[in-house]
Amino acid sequence: MKNREMIRSAMDRRLSFLDDLPSCRTGVLEQIAREEVPVMKKKVSVGLVFAMVLVLLSVAALAAGILLSRGADAARTADRALEEKYGVTQEMLTYFYREEEEQPEGAVRVTYTGKDDLEYVLGTYTADVKDGRAEVTWSHDGEDTAGGYEAEAWGAEQLKEMLAWNSTKGNMDAFRPQAVAIAEKHNAAREQEISTDEERKAYFEQMEKEKTAALEARKIPEEEMKAAAREAVIRVYELTGEQAALLELYVQPLAVEKNAWYRMYEGKPCFEVQYFLDQDPEHPETHVDKDGTYAALVNVETGVIEKLVYESGMGGEG
Repeated sequence: MKNREMIRSAMDRRLSFLDDLPSCRTGVLEQIAREEVPVMKKKVSVGLVFAMVLVLLSVAALAAGILLSRGADAARTADRALEEKYGVTQEMLTYFYREEEEQPEGAVRVTYTGKDDLEYVLGTYTADVKDGRAEVTWSHDGEDTAGGYEAEAWGAEQLKEMLAWNSTKGNMDAFRPQAVAIAEKHNAAREQEISTDEERKAYFEQMEKEKTAALEARKIPEEEMKAAAREAVIRVYELTGEQAALLELYVQPLAVEKNAWYRMYEGKPCFEVQYFLDQDPEHPETHVDKDGTYAALVNVETGVIEKLVYESGMGGEG
């Protein structure tokens, strides 16, 4: 089932690259997420039409000024190449962790690794991006993916079935046990991470220090960074004028600290901005193309979009 809490939880997992010990903050964020409220009502009105007009006028004017980091730009190229070669769509990426790593001579390596218990069966896709082109390979290249969940390598066919199950059942009961069994067969089962109280305390203390440092490094007003993130989402994910007009800025009512949305990413001070898109709020069980949450990390010193993440929420449990 598609709902805000599921998508928020899924987005938290997709953004776990920000944390040394992501499991430490999952419970906290899920507790907070239950209190979230929308910024505006999504009804077709004069206000919506006016907003759509503003979007159409502003996209052309502002898009040219959006600055994407090498990693963020390469990730979009890699996403497209992944879909073209293997049929892995944006919605299917809900089951993967994506990371970008800059290489020598202007190249960027983008990797997509299956999440948690799905890591072995989904494997890892690797895209080497340079000069706007991507060469993509898969750790299961050459293996037989026929046979549904009985296959030992899961590709687009299984991912499509997984999305269909999740969209109606909201859990992974139909395929996670099989994924675990296959991983165990190959001695590749995932070990559960357990952290001590001391580790959790140290983690939160370090996170607070980094958030404060990022806030103190800010040279750009938050409203400008929110606007830059919004325009980057519209341009990179090719949203229509109507979709763009329905984007809602995610507001966390309990995150009152000034540094709440600040963090360090690869040593760079950033401001995190999230937008939510729901094109059919009257039917929460229906997923419309490009519905979900979009997150951007904006460099607070330069305005560069360091990372962009889209989470459809279709692969979550809830």
